[in-house]
Amino acid sequence: MIQLKRKQIALLLLFALFCAGCGKKPIQEEAVPLGYTGSQSYEYYDVGNDRNADFLTGRGAEVSIPAGTADDAVAAKEDYVYGLYRLSDRKVLCEHGLTEQIYPASTTKLLTALVALKYCNISETVTISYNASHIGIPGAMLCGFNEGDTIMLGDLLTALLVYSGNDAGIAIAEHVAGSEEAFAEMMNEEARKLGAVDTHFVNSHGLHKKDHYTTAYDIYLIMNELIHYNSFLSIVSMPSCEIHYSDKLGNPKVKSFNSSNLYFEGLFKVPEGIEIIGGKTGTTGSAGCCLILYFKDEKGVSYIAEVFHAPTYEALYMKMTELMKQTASY
Repeated sequence: MIQLKRKQIALLLLFALFCAGCGKKPIQEEAVPLGYTGSQSYEYYDVGNDRNADFLTGRGAEVSIPAGTADDAVAAKEDYVYGLYRLSDRKVLCEHGLTEQIYPASTTKLLTALVALKYCNISETVTISYNASHIGIPGAMLCGFNEGDTIMLGDLLTALLVYSGNDAGIAIAEHVAGSEEAFAEMMNEEARKLGAVDTHFVNSHGLHKKDHYTTAYDIYLIMNELIHYNSFLSIVSMPSCEIHYSDKLGNPKVKSFNSSNLYFEGLFKVPEGIEIIGGKTGTTGSAGCCLILYFKDEKGVSYIAEVFHAPTYEALYMKMTELMKQTASY
């Protein structure tokens, strides 16, 4: 009996010690955030989305694109990398290969724009260098600026994002960091801050290099940060643009460009009830045809959709249209 009482007293003492410790704050290690939590840029604002949410935690990986109609046959036969993200509740509605290593082509320019917007003012004047005006790579998309031309950074970003000018990318890189190499280091550092840890870029424009790669999820993270910049949204919503600049003698010049987004050109029909705000295209032989879009449905719900490695423009836009239509199912 005495031994039983001793055991009961011991248990009561242990319980009391446990309760006494319950009110104390436990020692915790400092949490490491997934990504960058806010920009100090002149242009930054908050649209109310959790831009760095980890969609890959508890994502709907089992959700797949439903079987297409006969008109979707081209898209259905190809092995795309794609993702559809609903921003309001931080869900991946469907995806394939989000974390696979891919070549980004000109979607690289999204990170170029982000770094420029974060560290510079769009009213700054940029002088076009010899390097920017002499890319010399067959097939490179060029605005045609000459050495010594001067242009405001905002106009240069417009040429970069609307027309996808590779010479604009080099000019921005040199203006921001002094060289393409130093700018690439800044790009990779910003990617890491966003949680885009599988990205490694070596240039500002996306022309193919073996060690220039990313994932679809990382490109999503970059895009989801950029939609918080007023100037970015203004630029990527343009179906065409006029770029004003001066030559080396100070003579005023102007160039006109159409958007590389073929929805804006009217070559592909936007699904009913969908409002495309803007996005970025990209194409190289290794990357295939690529497109990422920020859009809203008729209820004002925001989404990001992306398609990479499509074999043709037709297949790319068919797949993107399929993704946008699919928002009505959720």
